[in-house]
Amino acid sequence: MRRLVLALALAAVACEPAVTPSPSPSPSSSTATPSSSPRPAAREEIPRAILSLPYAPPAVDRLGASTTRVGGITGRGPSSLAVDEQDQIYIWDQARLRVAVYQGGKYLRSIPMPYVEREAGALLVESGRLYLRATAQVGVIEYEIDVASGALVRAVTLGNDSLYPRRRASATPGLLAYSFGADAAGMEYVYASSFPGPIYRYERVDPGRGAVAYAIEPLSLKGVDAYVRADGALYELAADFGGVGNVYVYALLAPSASAQPASARPPSPVPAAFGRSVPDRLTAMLPSGGSVELDAPSRRAVWWLASLAKERTDLGAAPQNPVFAASWGDGSRLEIVASAGLLFAGGKIYLGAASTYEQLAAYALASPPRLSELARAGASIRLADLADSERSLTSAEIAQLRDSLSRGFAVAEAELPGELELPFPVYELVFGEAIVQLRGDDYGSLGRLGAFAHDGKLDDLARRWLPVPQLSIEDVRSLFQAQKVMFEQGTERQDISRWKATIVRGLTAPNVEHQSDPTNEQPATFSFQFANGRTERVEVRAGAYTYRGRVYARPGVLYLVYLRGVP
Repeated sequence: MRRLVLALALAAVACEPAVTPSPSPSPSSSTATPSSSPRPAAREEIPRAILSLPYAPPAVDRLGASTTRVGGITGRGPSSLAVDEQDQIYIWDQARLRVAVYQGGKYLRSIPMPYVEREAGALLVESGRLYLRATAQVGVIEYEIDVASGALVRAVTLGNDSLYPRRRASATPGLLAYSFGADAAGMEYVYASSFPGPIYRYERVDPGRGAVAYAIEPLSLKGVDAYVRADGALYELAADFGGVGNVYVYALLAPSASAQPASARPPSPVPAAFGRSVPDRLTAMLPSGGSVELDAPSRRAVWWLASLAKERTDLGAAPQNPVFAASWGDGSRLEIVASAGLLFAGGKIYLGAASTYEQLAAYALASPPRLSELARAGASIRLADLADSERSLTSAEIAQLRDSLSRGFAVAEAELPGELELPFPVYELVFGEAIVQLRGDDYGSLGRLGAFAHDGKLDDLARRWLPVPQLSIEDVRSLFQAQKVMFEQGTERQDISRWKATIVRGLTAPNVEHQSDPTNEQPATFSFQFANGRTERVEVRAGAYTYRGRVYARPGVLYLVYLRGVP
C-alpha cells in the first residue's frame, strides 16, 4: 500500500502546472540508502496546535476572508503558509493581499503584496526571501520577495528554471494522495490515505525506504495547505470556511535533520519593460479613484510585471483610460492601459498580468492614509441615489473622518460584503476626484477595485452627518423607503422585497445596461407597501412605467420582471 500511495503521490507531482523546479540541495549524510533489509514501521507523531485565529470584524491582526457569493459558494480565507527556522508563521492572506506574520500565537507584522495575483499559493520562506506562485493571463508566475522590506526582488514566468530554492507544490484537496514538497535532505512529504479506514495522514517518505514518519490529519476536510521546512519540520494550515469559525496552524512532524547553510544569492537583476528601464515617476490612476504617485518599490514591482508581458499583433485598438503614466528624467513619457487581460503601451498590445496591474493601482489609491491626506483639503458627503443631497463636511466632521481612517487598512475587492444588491441608502464620501462608497459596517470601496476596512465607526458617522431626508410621495425615489414589494403579472403574485433597491434604481437611475425591452413579456405591476399603511403601485410596460397617474418614458424598464424567482 505504501508503494501505491507513493506512486500516486509522485504522479500528482507530475500534474503540477508547468513547474520545473531548480535542483534540490544534495542529501545530507543522514539520508538512508536503499537496502534489502526489512522496512521499519513508520513512526507516528502527534499534531499540536500552535495558532488559532477566529474570523472576526476586520482588524489588522486578524486574517481576512473572501465574501460568500451568489449560488452557495462559500467564502475563502488564507490559502497558503510557511514557517521559518525561528518558528515565525507566514500566512498568505489573499483577501488582504499580504503575508501576515505570527510568532508564539501573536501577530508580529504584515508584508503587503498588492502586486501578487490573489489566487497565489505555494508560499515558501527561506534565507530572507518569500516565494509565491500564481497562474495569470501570461502563464504561471513565480515571485521572489524580500522578507524584511516586502519589495519584489524579481518575477518570472515559469519556463526552464524556477525561483524556488527547493521543490514546493500547492496542496491538492480532493486527491487521495499527493506530494507537496521536499526538505533539504531530499525527503518527500505526502498527503495520503491508509486502510482500513480510510485514515488521512501526512507522511515523511524516504525514497529508498518508504514512509518513515507520519501524523494523522488533525482536522479532517479542513486542510488548506501543508508546508515542509528545509529541516523537515512539517506544518498544516486549516480553516473553517464561510467567514465563520477559525484559522488553525498545526505542527505535524518534528525536524528530521539539520538545516542546510544558506547559499549565496545572486545579485538581483533589474527589470526592463516596453524597452525601458524602471521609470523615475509612475502615477497610478483609476476612474473615481483619482491618482497617486507610487514609491520606488511599487514602481519596481510594476516594471517586473510589465517585463513578463508578451506582445500581440492580432488585436485591435486600445481603450482610452490609462492605469499608469510613467515618466523618465529625459522627459519621455509612457501611458499604460490595462483592459480585459491585455496591456496597451506605446502603440503596442501585450498579453500580461493586467488584472494585477489594476489591483496594484487600486490598492495604492484606496489606502486609508492616502484618503485621510486628501480629506485635509476638504470632503463632502452625499447619498448616491439622491443627486441633490451632497453637502460639505465641517472641519470637526473631517477630523472625525480622518480619525476613523487612521485605523483602517487596504484590502482586496473580494473582501467587500458580498451583497446581491447595494441596499439603500448608499453613502458616498467625495475627496476631490476620489469617490468612496461605504459598504456594510466595516468597509469602503473606491471605484471598481479599490477597497479598505475602517474602524467600524465611519458608517455611523455618515448616518449622523446626513440623515435620509423625507421624500415627497410624488418623488419616485420615495419608494426606497417602502418595507415590502409585491410583483403581479397575470395570475402570478410574488413577494419580491429582496430586490426593492434594484427595482427603484431601475425606475429612477440612468439606464445604460438595458436600452431595449423584452418582446415576450406582458406588462406587470409592483406594489410598494409602507409601514404607515400607504401602498403605491407602479405599472411597467415596454418603454415606460406609470407612477401615481404619471407616465415616465424608460426604454428597457420591462427587464425588471426578470427579477421574479431570483433569490
